Amino acid sequence: MLDIDKSTVDFLVTENMVDEVKALMEDGFPQLDKVIDKMIERKIERVYFVACGSPLCACKTAKMLFDKYSDIPSEAYSGFDFLDHTPYKLDSKTMVIGVSDSGKTEEVVKAVAHGRKEGALTLGVTCKPSGSGLTEAAEYVIGYGGETIWHMHLLVNYYIAARYINSQKEHPELVKILEDMSKLPSILEDLVVSSEEKSKELGIKASKWEFIYTVGAGPLLPLAYKEGIITMLEFTRTHGSMLNAAEFRHGPLEVVEEGVSYVFILGNDESRHTVERNIKFVRKFTDNVIVFDIKDYNDQLHPMLTPMVLFVPLEYFYYYLSISKDHNPDDRRYYGGLVEY
Repeated sequence: MLDIDKSTVDFLVTENMVDEVKALMEDGFPQLDKVIDKMIERKIERVYFVACGSPLCACKTAKMLFDKYSDIPSEAYSGFDFLDHTPYKLDSKTMVIGVSDSGKTEEVVKAVAHGRKEGALTLGVTCKPSGSGLTEAAEYVIGYGGETIWHMHLLVNYYIAARYINSQKEHPELVKILEDMSKLPSILEDLVVSSEEKSKELGIKASKWEFIYTVGAGPLLPLAYKEGIITMLEFTRTHGSMLNAAEFRHGPLEVVEEGVSYVFILGNDESRHTVERNIKFVRKFTDNVIVFDIKDYNDQLHPMLTPMVLFVPLEYFYYYLSISKDHNPDDRRYYGGLVEY
């Protein structure tokens, strides 16, 4: 195992997570209220999220709030998808939310600039409130100033979605989500301490596996992609793929056999039974199974907040998986301009 001071690893951001979430709620949400007021004033009819990588996964999760609790059309696009296949409806009744931690993601900046040119209301969600292409391109900007981008992006977009939907017609589920957000800091504070050792044990175990399928469903499906594709490949340099539990029977089922490895992310929403069915089947044929079950951590919040809770044990898991393979998760071969792309 790589001998490393984990406090120096940018990938692992659990230590400052709680303070960052508190700061966003106290300082960032009032800023977002002004943007939401403008959405109400403009009578926004559709919302498009544009992002890449982990931010896109957060956007896809937030999009579910529009799909599940409103009749407001919404879509989450990867930057070049938005530019190459721009939606037909892009006008003054459209909201375009661009998300990029650096504020420099080329395709996100261009997408937001295009949306603004077409008359859409635009918001840039980024770490610093000024000094980047995204802050120049967007009409409104929220600078969250935190390193825990999964929580920053989910909370910003959840808050916008829940507040705006409720402004049209209050939904009790969204009221519950907004109320439960305030409980997150104390839950995260506990998880940062209580979940590390178990995740370390599981990370060491998984480091022996050459390829890992990550399976999720419902509000955890974007998180499964984030972890099973982005984190596995980019940060741990481990081959892997994400599978939708709802589609497991239609293709993936045929490759289940002894030695094939799986990580299941199990929530407490309506899709739980679908993932449990997958787990039951897979365990008939292989012992290489790890399950991150919300009921083993904290399932007292609204099910749509589960991605924010399970992130903590998963963050530790992938960190220890990586260093158990003697790989620093901050080290890249190609990303960030090391090789022209």
